[in-house]
Amino acid sequence: MTESNPHETAQPSPTRSWHTTVRQVHGGISLPVGATFHYDPGDPWAVRVTFRRPQGRAVEWTFSRELLRSGTRVLSGEGDVRLWPLRRGGREGRVRMRLGPVGAFAVVDIDRAGLRNWLGGTYAAVAEGEEADRIDWAAETSQLFARP
Repeated sequence: MTESNPHETAQPSPTRSWHTTVRQVHGGISLPVGATFHYDPGDPWAVRVTFRRPQGRAVEWTFSRELLRSGTRVLSGEGDVRLWPLRRGGREGRVRMRLGPVGAFAVVDIDRAGLRNWLGGTYAAVAEGEEADRIDWAAETSQLFARP
């Protein structure tokens, strides 16, 4: 029988990335755009998505992991970020994402089955309800009150 040290911290789960091609939709035209979805268990509520535009410029957005999961099922989000499932376009359909304010937004379609599969891996890394256990609250508090 081995003893565990109560002061040891568990090793964080590895980050999860998904490289895919989404479709930017504009005026009835659909263009391929490279995208990388990135999940770091050290920041357990957030998902970063980097869209690589054809001109080489990258645009990064950060979303709530729960928002992405909800958007695979129902209309979700508010303000600059909205997601909803589409029943066409692949075995399980697609998820449509609108990014930006009304009048100056981009719309992308994401493979719903791929997104759901990747999100499942993030929830295997950090289960729903266990996110707060992954935060170093002392470090966060210290940073919050640090002077510039």
